[in-house]
Amino acid sequence: MSRRFAYPFLPEISRQLGEPLSNVQNVLAAASGVGIASPLFGPLSDRYGRKPMILSALTLMLSASVFGTLLPRFWMFAVMMLAFGVTKMIYDPAMQAYVGDRIPYNRRALAIGTTELSWAGSLLVIAPLAAFLLDRFGIQTVFAALAVASVFAILIMWIFVPNDTAADHPTGKPQRATISTLEAWRIIFGNPVALAAVGFSLLLMMANELFFINYSAWMEPTFDMQLVALGTVTIVIAVAEVFGEFGVITLADRFGKRRMAFVSALISACAYISLPFLSFNLVATLIGLFVAFMFFEMSIVAAIPLFTEIMPQARSAMMSGIGGAASLGRMLGAALGAFIFNTSGSFVLTCLIATIIGLAAFFLMWRYVQEHHETAST
Repeated sequence: MSRRFAYPFLPEISRQLGEPLSNVQNVLAAASGVGIASPLFGPLSDRYGRKPMILSALTLMLSASVFGTLLPRFWMFAVMMLAFGVTKMIYDPAMQAYVGDRIPYNRRALAIGTTELSWAGSLLVIAPLAAFLLDRFGIQTVFAALAVASVFAILIMWIFVPNDTAADHPTGKPQRATISTLEAWRIIFGNPVALAAVGFSLLLMMANELFFINYSAWMEPTFDMQLVALGTVTIVIAVAEVFGEFGVITLADRFGKRRMAFVSALISACAYISLPFLSFNLVATLIGLFVAFMFFEMSIVAAIPLFTEIMPQARSAMMSGIGGAASLGRMLGAALGAFIFNTSGSFVLTCLIATIIGLAAFFLMWRYVQEHHETAST
């Protein structure tokens, strides 16, 4: 929720903070870009444990939310969003490595897809909640709600998630990197498959962010939508993501994680360019949004378990590299999207560029990345 609450309501947030829309968009771009440093923090879970790093990240999220509640100013909003970006770049590689350690590869899409339900579920909760709070009480109460959610997140992880110690691990010991972080990165940069995976994540996220950061600013005047209506529209995106994640959960391990990732990337890329031409009807536009986000979600979620097995000897380093690339893609997509839309005013141009970038991501996955069993057999 901390990463998603702002996107549907960017125009309203800019009004309540008294800042131009472009400034708020740039804050979100910077918050996404913080994840570029993920490769510096992600491997810490190899050294200190997955669960301790997860709890540290959630504690940072709680602190940022509290300060945002106490000081609802634009500069504190910027600091809070940057802290949320740091939280995600620490949390994600540790969580994904934890799952990769414990779940066999032939069941890993099921496990990763299940954890990714939280991404769509967060939007289902925060979209109507933030719309209500922004409309009735103001942005400060949204930050307070995130602080309360952070407390629950810490308690859930502390109580219910087993420690990743030798006694708790099903094989007798947790799988940790047997090589140094520097050596792991040398392997990544010398491995064409790993580099293609990094490139795929960067381009896929860049294309989606370029579109995502502008859709509310386009829909609000196009369909004369009020704040609560925009929150309702965002639920369509969340439901699409849920469908995408259930698609991965039920099909990816049987259909093939790689195949599902590149086919879905192709469909989502084509969907972006269709959106501006569906503006004649709100229902048609919502169907286009549903298709774009369902297949984007299927692509990225199917790719995660595939990528966990590229470098199993340094799994956290590999996943932090994927996280860093995804964050760079979000930052570039948000910055480029804000620039294109605010200077040209053309949503068609915005979507065209998103489609071109999405097709480049499809090509990298289709051409260079192999499924684990294919790699093993060769």
